[in-house]
Amino acid sequence: MKQKKNKRSIGLGSGLSSLLGTEVEKKSENLKMIPVEFIQPGPWQPRKIFNKNELISLSDSIKKQGIIQPIILKSDKNAKNQYFLIAGERRWRACQLAKIHEIPAVIRDDINEEKVAELSLVENIQRSNLNPIEEAEGYQSLINNYNYTQEGISKAVGKSRSHIANLIRLLSLSDMAKEYLLQKKLTIGQIRPLVGNKDIDIYLDLITKKNLTSRQVEELIRKRNIKILKPNTKTIDILQLEKELSEITGLKVIINFDDLKKAGNIKLECKKLSEFNYIIEKIKS
Repeated sequence: MKQKKNKRSIGLGSGLSSLLGTEVEKKSENLKMIPVEFIQPGPWQPRKIFNKNELISLSDSIKKQGIIQPIILKSDKNAKNQYFLIAGERRWRACQLAKIHEIPAVIRDDINEEKVAELSLVENIQRSNLNPIEEAEGYQSLINNYNYTQEGISKAVGKSRSHIANLIRLLSLSDMAKEYLLQKKLTIGQIRPLVGNKDIDIYLDLITKKNLTSRQVEELIRKRNIKILKPNTKTIDILQLEKELSEITGLKVIINFDDLKKAGNIKLECKKLSEFNYIIEKIKS
């Protein structure tokens, strides 16, 4: 098996900006006005959600002052007059809000696509405005597409290996749990104890309504696991119901009820077919 390589640390000052920054000025002859509809985000862009108020503010600024710095594009090899964004997605989105139909851009088809994608991804992750799922997807993309290890990512983005590992684990959450994170109904601390739990969606509303802390969520899961390990542990109320139903029917009664799921079942043990008929007659009457 081919061993994955650890990449060197790539800082904001020495990554994408150094690859593009000064060279943009040298390539000023490539500056063109590109229709905004000809442009799409690069597939390496981890950020999917943009702050609406910030975009409106940038849009207002562009209306007054225009685009001060051009965006950076790379031609789509598979489509004529179509481009991928390398840098400047916020400016591109703000132009659309401002009803500006063309945007100044530098076309950089001369640079290595994979390298730009890799550096762009690292630098986007380094910014603090990614939500946890976007950040986790960015880390996973570095591992899947660019042979990074978690240790290599840690050095590249300046965050601990445990932080990287914990965020990547969030990708195993259900869609509902991810949505709770994105909408900030729950924090990472509250939802982390639920990673890998098959009943995760059942817990979400309970944690939200009771505003449980991460420690309380851990305790809830611990108690739930103990209950699963000891299925015969029943409340006094359930034991009393079993006794009363047994006296009424003359049969052994077993009640199972999951308070968390708000669901359960009743089992009546019959040794003879006549006992089934007896129960049916009781129900009919």
